[in-house]
Amino acid sequence: MEPPRRLTIPTCAGCGAIREYESCEGACSERKLELVSGADYDELSAAAAACRARIQAFSAVVEMLAGAAPGPGEWRVEYERLQRSARSVLRSHAVPSSSRDEDPLAPAETEIVWRCPDCGGVDSPQPCLGVCIWRLVDWVEGALYEGERSAAVLDRELERSLAGLLGRLAFTTPRKGQWERNWQALHGQAQIASQSAGLRRRVTGPAIRQALGHE
Repeated sequence: MEPPRRLTIPTCAGCGAIREYESCEGACSERKLELVSGADYDELSAAAAACRARIQAFSAVVEMLAGAAPGPGEWRVEYERLQRSARSVLRSHAVPSSSRDEDPLAPAETEIVWRCPDCGGVDSPQPCLGVCIWRLVDWVEGALYEGERSAAVLDRELERSLAGLLGRLAFTTPRKGQWERNWQALHGQAQIASQSAGLRRRVTGPAIRQALGHE
């Protein structure tokens, strides 16, 4: 019996013991399993989804910058048009700033339990405090959490790179006679960023899914 990705297991609010009794026909052959709080996993999933939404919004403007080809004398008009788009998307999709203690992508605390692959029973004994208060708690397999966290960290790096490029476009106004030069510089950076974003979407997603056993 393979462990489910998400489990709801009775957990003692006092000592932290985790226990789900099942019975085997013979002796249980317990194996170590690392779990992460379901709440931590949900927080990570929400942060990762919001990051992907910002990447999608930023990528739209970056790809316009990478693909545009102004004609002679159109440098300033095209620059200012995309500058307005960059300012708009940065205002509506602000990248959150957080301290390390509040970082939803920081590694989560883990709990080690012993699970029987035959019956599915789970046990993580702790020294009893004298009063047991059992409640159902959601837990997520640690490998699933870490795989999603690794993907989210890569996405955040991409998000910050795209936001930095759009920030340079949004808040840098060329001097007189420098419109073409600035355009060409940002245009080249956008092409590199667009290619990197596309490569990461093609490679990272399938690799993460395969590592998690989804393919």
